[in-house]
Amino acid sequence: MTSAEVDSPPVLDSAVSGTIVSLRERFEAVRRGEVHRARGRLGNLSPDQEDVVESLSRSIIEKVLQAPVAMLMTAAAPNQSAFIVETVRRIFNLRR
Repeated sequence: MTSAEVDSPPVLDSAVSGTIVSLRERFEAVRRGEVHRARGRLGNLSPDQEDVVESLSRSIIEKVLQAPVAMLMTAAAPNQSAFIVETVRRIFNLRR
């Protein structure tokens, strides 16, 4: 194995990359909806407070997505890819 092969990221097939995109889109939609709902209860926020709410909610989503995205990224092996993609899609109710 060359150093270029070690340093390069894995090549993702379209099912894996599509599932990662769908997963991120689903979580982003939930995040936006919950932030919108919370803003209604919080009243007028200063720009700094708005930034904190946005930053906090994005940070939570990134932390929650770390494990499933890492699992999908390592699923690049052909014999595991289809099973893991289907499992993640079922768990998170993602459309194909």
